[in-house]
Amino acid sequence: MSTENPEDVEALKSRIAALEAKEAELEAHQETRRFSGRGLTAWVLLVVAALLFPIALTAFWAQKTLVDTSRYVQTVAPLAEDPTIQNAVAAQVTTAINNQIDSSGKVDEILADFPKLQPLAGPITAGLHSLVSSTVNKVVTSDQFSSIWVGLNEKVQQGVIKVLSSDASSGPITIQGDQVILDTGDLIAAVKQRLVDRGFTWAANLPVPSVADRQIVLLTSPQLAQARLAYQIAQPISQWLIFAVLLLFLAAVLVAVRRARMIIGVGIAILLGALVVRLLLVYGETAVEYNLSGTSWAVAQNAFVTILTSYLIIAIRTMFVLGIVLAVIGWYLSGTSSATASRAYVSKLLDGAGAGAGDTALGKVGAWFARTRTFWRFVIPVLAVLILLFQSPLTGSTILWVVLLGAIAFVVLEFLVAAGRASLTSAESTTDDAEQPAPVA
Repeated sequence: MSTENPEDVEALKSRIAALEAKEAELEAHQETRRFSGRGLTAWVLLVVAALLFPIALTAFWAQKTLVDTSRYVQTVAPLAEDPTIQNAVAAQVTTAINNQIDSSGKVDEILADFPKLQPLAGPITAGLHSLVSSTVNKVVTSDQFSSIWVGLNEKVQQGVIKVLSSDASSGPITIQGDQVILDTGDLIAAVKQRLVDRGFTWAANLPVPSVADRQIVLLTSPQLAQARLAYQIAQPISQWLIFAVLLLFLAAVLVAVRRARMIIGVGIAILLGALVVRLLLVYGETAVEYNLSGTSWAVAQNAFVTILTSYLIIAIRTMFVLGIVLAVIGWYLSGTSSATASRAYVSKLLDGAGAGAGDTALGKVGAWFARTRTFWRFVIPVLAVLILLFQSPLTGSTILWVVLLGAIAFVVLEFLVAAGRASLTSAESTTDDAEQPAPVA
């Protein structure tokens, strides 16, 4: 017979309810503190990294493509075979040489001793112009031009760096107002030598064209002074800024309370950053086209800018893919109902398939993987990250292949773990059955 007082029971229930309420209040307070500390820090890191990411991506491209001489020359070398480049250079060089032929009076000098041939001065001059034009075209379409182009662009790159880093008033690249100018003197010398080689020895005595007649405008931009200032400020940090930004993204994920949600945030930040860079690139291309419209070098400059920014375009596309992949991974690891249901479905499939293979050789192999599961869950993503870090250039297709292979590795791991557990469970059941005493007859 119970001796408990109903009043004591009610008092005990009230006390338990009060303790549960106090515990819930403490948990809520702790969660608030966690958000105000770690959570706030994580979001600050994410915002800072997101703001720096477009700058870091552009600076990294500029450092690798524009500042690195060998990479720059390798990038622009194919332009020697681009018809628009060949035509623009040929037109400039042909005009410069023909002007020198006309101003030097070479035809009149040759015909001075043949008065009856004076009326032919015009046709002879036109024939020389045609000869110069054909010779120049042969030069710019030959292997010789490719060699000249590479050497010229090496000087261009070094000259541009000089232009951006300090005042440049001499050399193959100079600044005149808001224009960056290329001197084609080396190419004109090569054409003159080709004419001499073909028997026109008088070409060797042609005076060198004036500076104005042998120049090509490489870049026209009212923002040239700002570009130089930006280069001088950004150059010291451009090499490591992208890595600092990536570390900020990683720190945001590690510090965050809800890491899956933060991974989604990082993915979205990378997507938006890549979009900003792409829009700025479109604006820059439009500005260049507008500044050069109506000039003979406009079409050629479009080809030049297109190939020069090709690596940046690849980087932008890569970041789009990376952002999408991170957002999907973050969603799959999150606590949303759809993600939880997806993980449960995949786990059910793998557990069922693994249980069916528990009695096979895979079960024995899986038993070892079951004991080392935590190790492999750490190794697989680390290997994937290392593979991506050592890819140059990193592309979106590479990211997708690495993520796909990583996902397959995780699927195989979980399948083997399920098979190993099933094998261990079967072995334990067999051992228990063997230890049971035989029934007495």
